[in-house]
Amino acid sequence: MLNGKRNELKSVEIDLGPARFDSVSGYLFDKDGKELDLRHQSREVLKVLARHPGQTVSQDRLIDQVWSGRSVSTDSVAQCITEIRRVLDDREKRVIETVPRKGYRLVLPVTARKQSRRGIVIAVSFVLIVCLALVWTLSSSPPAARAAPVIAVLPFDDFSAAPHQGYLSDAIGESIITMLARYPQLAVISRNSSFQFRESDLGISEIAKRLGADFVLEGSQQYDGSRLRITAQLIDGASETHLWADEVDVPLDALLEANSQISGKIANAVGFTVIDTAEARMTADDVSALMIGNAAQSRIMRSFTRENLMKNLEEQEQSIRDYPESAWGHLGQALSLRIGLRYGWIDGDEAAIRKRMNDLARRGVELDPNNYMAYHALGRVLIHNRDVEAAIGAFRRGVDLNPSSSLVTMGLADALVYVGKTDEALEVIARLERIDPLYGFGLTWAKSSALWQAGECKQALDAFQATPSMPVAAYKELAAIHHCLGNQEKATTAMQDYLAENPTWTLSREREINTGMWTAPGALERWLNALELAGMPN
Repeated sequence: MLNGKRNELKSVEIDLGPARFDSVSGYLFDKDGKELDLRHQSREVLKVLARHPGQTVSQDRLIDQVWSGRSVSTDSVAQCITEIRRVLDDREKRVIETVPRKGYRLVLPVTARKQSRRGIVIAVSFVLIVCLALVWTLSSSPPAARAAPVIAVLPFDDFSAAPHQGYLSDAIGESIITMLARYPQLAVISRNSSFQFRESDLGISEIAKRLGADFVLEGSQQYDGSRLRITAQLIDGASETHLWADEVDVPLDALLEANSQISGKIANAVGFTVIDTAEARMTADDVSALMIGNAAQSRIMRSFTRENLMKNLEEQEQSIRDYPESAWGHLGQALSLRIGLRYGWIDGDEAAIRKRMNDLARRGVELDPNNYMAYHALGRVLIHNRDVEAAIGAFRRGVDLNPSSSLVTMGLADALVYVGKTDEALEVIARLERIDPLYGFGLTWAKSSALWQAGECKQALDAFQATPSMPVAAYKELAAIHHCLGNQEKATTAMQDYLAENPTWTLSREREINTGMWTAPGALERWLNALELAGMPN
């Protein structure tokens, strides 16, 4: 909360007349810096409108982005709009306009706005060119200054014509992060953090500061159905000086082959040792299947609910049917089935489901043995099928292929906790906090679990409460932490909240799921005892 009257807007704030809106946090403040009371969903609606000032945003789009596609009526949107107008005292609807039969529009004072960083795709061809630019830039600095420069890759603007706009989404943008992360000379921010600045009005220096990055890569792409034109520029995070820029045209189906050729030439030119790692392939079917997988991953991370999981299962099954030779549908469905079993969200023959997700994960690795996400899926499945040591090996291979992947790194941390390597798990989590500082509730959940297992229950509670939007699925953990601290009433309350959403879950089921998987000495019995005393039925 802000204190004291301010006359100047921060770089992240938008002047709405009677109030100032922080476009990153979603909080609203009056002219004296006092926070105005606004529900979470209303803040999210305002954030979406603020990303498209002066443009009409449909109710369907607001539902999709704020409620993650859940089945809610347009009345939910209208209620949020009404609340925003009430707080802004916008009785004449001059700030939030209603566009009849179309949606709503945020009207701002006329100000110079920076070009949005909306959009997508960057070709892998630029990865090693960026490395070259970094080496040239840093070559005159002392060795200590050249150690592990940190680079953040922002989402690229998409200037493709309407039929092709959004086709590639962030698939190749993720590839550039993967490729850069394989160079030990560089540290790369995970996409989960850097891509949160899509459509942000923050300056490059502010983004770099928030991400802890020395350099920022941004640009644009334009796809015409057969060729991709990419422009990219490397910017110094502190001074916003443009260090390097280039433009290239490549056919989509030759993108990775061209990158392989270019990478060897540039690596030799700058004296890097070429990393002997084969590239993941990227056919048209791979791109289409990856789009489905990315949408599913984004949906469940935004809102960890059974409804979203069931939608993911349906979409991934269709992906397998449509693109049987792509690894993405197989690994995506394996992950979805694992979540469904882990949280009791799917029914059926459990042995058959376990076998299917194992077959899917291994098929993903077989189809694309250099795809780090295939090893992530395999690791998750192996954990659930009680082969945690093998899972650790799969996760380590995934981290080798993409050191910037927070998902694979998180999987490794979870596996280490299960076998009792808690100190190593906390070290992995600390590294994860550096490469993905904006990860979200998953990191908080993993950290609090590891600290609880280590007996550091006060620190575990602090970690858990660091994220105000923890899903109800995590409240078992909260109950165990409160029990550890002797807060039995709070432990009971947390368990009641969990059971309200999961009324059929029992202690027997909890034991069955974790036996053979959670082998850390004494941890499972301590866990089950805490849950029982908090009120989980037998």
